[in-house]
Amino acid sequence: METSMADVIRLQDRKVKMPRRRPVTAGSAKVLFFTGIRYERLDGRGPQPSAPTGRQVKKQ
Repeated sequence: METSMADVIRLQDRKVKMPRRRPVTAGSAKVLFFTGIRYERLDGRGPQPSAPTGRQVKKQ
């Protein structure tokens, strides 16, 4: 039966066993956000967007 409540890991011992990582070369990056798809008719037909009506109070 085990009587200890935790295992103690010495960080110095762990550092020695881990292999060293190769240095990362610096480079450029581009961040792209995909926020969804929006379809629009450009020929003037179809429903036209209306102005927002503002905040509405919920009925309880």
